[in-house]
Amino acid sequence: MQKKTTKLVAVFLCLLMFASTIMPIASVAADWSKLPKGFHLTNETTYNVVGGLTETAFVINNAGLGNQIKSHAMEIDLKNENLSLVAGYNDGDFDGWGRATVLQQAAAMEKKLGKTVVAGINADGFGKEAGVPNGVLVMNGQVGRPLNGRPYFAILKNGDAVIRSGKVALDDVKEAVGGMGIVVKGGKIQVANNDPACHPRTAVGIKADGTIVFFETDGRQIPDSYGMTVYQVAETMIALGCVDALNLDGGGSSTFCTKREADGQFVTRNSLAYTTERPVGSSLLVCLNAQSTGEFDHVAFSSNKYQCNASSYVNIDYKGVDKNGYETKIPPNGKLVVKDESFGKISGKRFTAKGKEGTVVVEYVIDGKAVGSTTIEISKSFDNPFVAFFKNIIQTFRNLIQLVKFAFEKIKSGEKY
Repeated sequence: MQKKTTKLVAVFLCLLMFASTIMPIASVAADWSKLPKGFHLTNETTYNVVGGLTETAFVINNAGLGNQIKSHAMEIDLKNENLSLVAGYNDGDFDGWGRATVLQQAAAMEKKLGKTVVAGINADGFGKEAGVPNGVLVMNGQVGRPLNGRPYFAILKNGDAVIRSGKVALDDVKEAVGGMGIVVKGGKIQVANNDPACHPRTAVGIKADGTIVFFETDGRQIPDSYGMTVYQVAETMIALGCVDALNLDGGGSSTFCTKREADGQFVTRNSLAYTTERPVGSSLLVCLNAQSTGEFDHVAFSSNKYQCNASSYVNIDYKGVDKNGYETKIPPNGKLVVKDESFGKISGKRFTAKGKEGTVVVEYVIDGKAVGSTTIEISKSFDNPFVAFFKNIIQTFRNLIQLVKFAFEKIKSGEKY
């Protein structure tokens, strides 16, 4: 017991050391007034993802600002012929049960399909030892795990997305993963509001027009992110426009990955419950069918909205990409330009504010033509970079304390997770 505890604490401390465009970017089409009762939106930031997708990171809190929850969401329109959605599992084949992280499953599917994976979430619950999914698993029409009464999300052979009970046959299914339970059906919540347990959660939903919604919320990281109840997940899926939604595996399994235009790396974006990504039983992956054109199309900024203290500065990150979001070189004679210089000035990649509060547009201009844009929100209430740095250190220590406490509880109970 003492050796296990010492090893876990050592691992946590090591991890702590490492912790220390022309077209507008559209966020998810959400109705934030339908968020869980008593909560409101406090921050929303959108990122361009390779392939024309967008990823929205948002933060909600209660009226007293004492219950912060951080989440990620994405909309996938499969009417876009350049995009496809597949089920991922272990090494991409049913050649033996096992577990792999979402990043590993994405790499396996890229190799198998010859396509670029640009987004992914964890899917079904699983047996912790063998990694066998609890529910169905279908990959490219091949049934690896048959019906067993549990509900599932599927892409049909005709291209439609559906969420079904565990009684509907798989004959017309091309890709499918099981889930923990249907939380929204026909726009109505299907779960009782009687479980107060807040945890990290992952869900997939379908809007009335067939658009697919990926959702993940961070948890077990008080006070940074409390997590949600299953009922709150259902409320949030409705706020995100879903008429049907399936709750997927949560807790330490909750994972949200994307490949953003601005950095070109397929990485985990959410704050994991236990710092490292857990090997899971299955995943849902978005593939980009289009290849790089090699021709510059626009400048991709790391965010559609930067925040800056009115008496400080902010560094702006960007890179050139082609029409599909793959990196290309930016043509010469380009520069960042502030639309209204009364707010501040640009030097290289740094914007320095002049004390005026408000929102200003920054464009990247080549030969007088804007080829990308972002905004900077300026306020005296925002921390300057130095204060933010020390606040992040304090928050990291708080999260570490929560992780150590949780680890001790699990060791005491004899559980692995």
